[in-house]
Amino acid sequence: MSGTTDHLWGIILAGGEGKRLRPFIRSRFGSDRPKQYCTLFGSRSMLRHTLHRAERIIPPERLLTVVTRPHLDYAREELHDRPPGTVIVQPSNRETGPGILLPLLHVYQQDPKAVVVLLPADHFIAEEERFMSYVEEVAAFVATAPGCLVLLGVEPKRPEPEYGWIETGGISGYHDHAEVHHVRRFWEKPDRRTAQILYRRYDCLWNTMVIVGRAWWLLSLFKTLTPELSSLFDGLQPFIGSSIEAEAVERIYARMPVVDFSRAILAQHPPRLAVVRVKDVYWSDWGNPTQVELDLARFSHWPTSENGAEKESAIIGICA
Repeated sequence: MSGTTDHLWGIILAGGEGKRLRPFIRSRFGSDRPKQYCTLFGSRSMLRHTLHRAERIIPPERLLTVVTRPHLDYAREELHDRPPGTVIVQPSNRETGPGILLPLLHVYQQDPKAVVVLLPADHFIAEEERFMSYVEEVAAFVATAPGCLVLLGVEPKRPEPEYGWIETGGISGYHDHAEVHHVRRFWEKPDRRTAQILYRRYDCLWNTMVIVGRAWWLLSLFKTLTPELSSLFDGLQPFIGSSIEAEAVERIYARMPVVDFSRAILAQHPPRLAVVRVKDVYWSDWGNPTQVELDLARFSHWPTSENGAEKESAIIGICA
């Protein structure tokens, strides 16, 4: 993995509003703080759990976090100790397309050979070490397969209609013992009957939205599939890292359309889009209050770090 590790970067997507869980957060904590900044499990916020998880394989200086300006007070609390230049601020939340493209330009400028892992900041993963070992394996595969974009899909635990599902196709390639499959179809929040059918099929997985690809390939997909969005950012490259970058970003976001990465890019089935089956890992996007309550009860005595560094088992729940 040494060649891959030298060019492995991460982008943590922390710019969302957490609208689905907002009533739950407000009723429990009396706060409208987005869920990624809330401590629901252990002693860390969901964002800090994601950072800690990612740093198992990605150095802190190559781990960028994208946040939104209205959340800056929360971000300063959670990200005060991050390396310089690793917190990317959007003027507003224009969905995941701009939220990925802006930090991606930062990565590419610093390392054109970068392999990039996209990581949502607000998901719950019980077996973190095992999950990140899958990410590491996928990154190694991508390093040898230019022009390949790979999603991680977890084996479903129930017929969940509120998740995105991936229907897998034939085998695209191998890395060690991992099979990399073609993506045959996406099912976004299917109805209950369809979810039951997908759950009974071995070839269907939950979409974690953890994605691995070369930086240059991701940029080319944006250029091809979202030309309007890509063209807005064309003039930003010379200003990245300069004193006037924030001003340039402000002007761009004033004209920015809302672009969802899943619909605009993944759903278009770009060439060499693939998925890896993640086994024996409990994953949840924690968007449903009922599921959050069930998971908190189930994992209330689960150690919050598999390596034993942090063993507290109480569900603390800090969001004020």
